[in-house]
Amino acid sequence: MDAKPIGLVKGPAETHHEFRFVTPDKIRLKSGEFIYYFLDGKKVICRVTKRSPLRLFPDAFLSKPDILPEKIIRALGMRREFELFEIKACILGYYDENLGFTNPRIPPQPGQPVYIAEEDVIQDALMKKRAGEAGSIHIGYLLNRDEDVPVVLDTALVTSEHMCILASTGSGKSYLAGVVAEELLRPYNCAALLVLDPHSEYATLKEVEGLKEFVDGDYRPYVRVFGKDEIKIRLSELEYDELINLLPGLTDKMEALLKKAYDSLAGTKFTSDELISKIAEVSGDPKDVTVKALSWRIRRYVQSVEIIDDYIHMELKDILRPGQASILQLSELSDIEQQILVSVMLNRALNARINAEKGLTGERLEYPIFAIIEEAHRFASRDSKSYSVLRTILSEGRKFGVGVCLISQRPSKIDSDILSQCMTQVIMRIVNPADQENIKSSVESIGRELIEELSGLTKGQALVAGVAVNSPVLVRVRKRFTTHGGMSKNAPEEWQKWLSLQGKEEIGIKQKQKRLFWDE
Repeated sequence: MDAKPIGLVKGPAETHHEFRFVTPDKIRLKSGEFIYYFLDGKKVICRVTKRSPLRLFPDAFLSKPDILPEKIIRALGMRREFELFEIKACILGYYDENLGFTNPRIPPQPGQPVYIAEEDVIQDALMKKRAGEAGSIHIGYLLNRDEDVPVVLDTALVTSEHMCILASTGSGKSYLAGVVAEELLRPYNCAALLVLDPHSEYATLKEVEGLKEFVDGDYRPYVRVFGKDEIKIRLSELEYDELINLLPGLTDKMEALLKKAYDSLAGTKFTSDELISKIAEVSGDPKDVTVKALSWRIRRYVQSVEIIDDYIHMELKDILRPGQASILQLSELSDIEQQILVSVMLNRALNARINAEKGLTGERLEYPIFAIIEEAHRFASRDSKSYSVLRTILSEGRKFGVGVCLISQRPSKIDSDILSQCMTQVIMRIVNPADQENIKSSVESIGRELIEELSGLTKGQALVAGVAVNSPVLVRVRKRFTTHGGMSKNAPEEWQKWLSLQGKEEIGIKQKQKRLFWDE
């Protein structure tokens, strides 16, 4: 059955890629809805950006709130001619097998019919993948449709060209990140996934091990959760620059001495005490002020850091392997320890991938990896100890198969150079003007009219843009398979529960006291 037009083109709008059409709007077109017109037999998909009434009820019809305007129309014997609207739409393009997604740059002719876009038209034009295909991430459904139209990202582009999830607190960003992690562990992805979890919210992903949706033949995903006592990095595994990063206030003389001692111990599994001894040895004067100052710094800033150990070490191949998610719970670590850990782990992963790709010796990972970093503003600001590594990975990691997803409620605190390298953006409700401006300047694929949508989004709704989809779309996040570990506390419920238990304890104490009194 042929589709029925919903309106007729009126003419061009303010820019060359916009036009207006007139419609009685029986289906109540929403901002963000998708429509199309025909051009040389191809369906050119467009997005609704503005809806304005062409006819309004006369003021007199609205003067009595207790009488509906429709009753006045019927009483006067008038025809209902007031529901007529002018819709502004932005031309997106169409999918061509040879050229890919293409913008024709030819607006429709006045009087040309416009149609509502069906599900298959939207998916063919806007989605690079279909849900359940190899290399797909099904994150949710189109926001403006009552029926479920899947929104699917291209895994290869998400993991190689980086991703960010930005939202105000309570908008559902961690829930969405859990959805992405689930999709990466499905049999059609089998990702090597690292989750850096400052709030211990992702341990519930272990539930995937018992769910049939994640099983295919011999494939079973594995989720390993690392607590504070298991997160250890052997001192001798630190590169010189990482060691320097731990020690504040070094003079040039201290750095030269430390470098000499470090180089002489390179290739051995040295301890912090052995490093201190070697510094005294290479200096030629153990009582020298520089030796004492450097030794004090090592004791103060290396030996006191719990994640740095003389003997225990996390091996990359135990943490990162296809079909496995390793969750490093950072909640019990200090901010400095968290930054050091992120810096060291990502730097090791990058070097291991470079070694594998270039056939070099040393620690190697023969497959790409993907890291989800919660509270990314802690690690991606210029004053963070992990800033340098993240900047390198965001700019060069795609060549070697190291991808990251940055998650933050304060994008204005993330360095703009880093944020601009995230080529897939998922943006949820954001009301802070500084954060909105930072997104505007860092994310080129989002237009002004879509930025204005951000403050109106509710929990679980998001704007998706970038290379993983052909055009920005508004989405409602799908339901997770696993339990969400970041639920907010229900304070009234907790208070009542506590008082109830407290009351029972007090009654028990009073009854016991009463029995003792009568026994006496």
